[in-house]
Amino acid sequence: MITIEQVEKLKKYTGVSYALAKEALEQTDGDILEAVILLEKQQKIQPQGGNVAAETKVVENQKSFENSGKKPKDSEVNETFREIGRFLKDLLHKGNTNRFDVIKDKKVVMMIPMTLFVLLILFAFWFMLPLLVIGLFFGYGYRFSGADLEKTNVNEAVDKVTDVTLKAGEIVAKAASDLSKEINQKKDDTQHGENSNH
Repeated sequence: MITIEQVEKLKKYTGVSYALAKEALEQTDGDILEAVILLEKQQKIQPQGGNVAAETKVVENQKSFENSGKKPKDSEVNETFREIGRFLKDLLHKGNTNRFDVIKDKKVVMMIPMTLFVLLILFAFWFMLPLLVIGLFFGYGYRFSGADLEKTNVNEAVDKVTDVTLKAGEIVAKAASDLSKEINQKKDDTQHGENSNH
């Protein structure tokens, strides 16, 4: 099938009319080089100056046209894969240079590369989330560190969550202590009451 683009290219390269270009392409099954040769044989076109250099230019233009249908697509695909490769390489580099720190009494007790931390969160979410929350109740804190993460406000948010959790833990511990005292008081009152009846 002959496309309008092929006809326009042949018309541009040879200077023939649209109808002649289309007819030549139909006779050569869309092969622009063959169409140029056919038009020359029919003396429909004359190379500029009648020299071989002009014919060569037409042939080179034809070759670049034929290749243009394939190479941009291939190079675009290759460039896309290169971009994806660069992105993944940068992501892995950032994941390994930044880390998730576990802190106890203002000392770092464990450092986990962000790549591993993200994998654990993705694939062991139901284990990691409770573990992190339980850690907060036992006085552990968390911080993100590294060149890329220290500039962000992530650590401020983590500190706020840690503070809220610690306060909640203190409230629960105080409530449990008060409840325990109240139960012991009732026990003592009951025992004193039984002893006075004897």
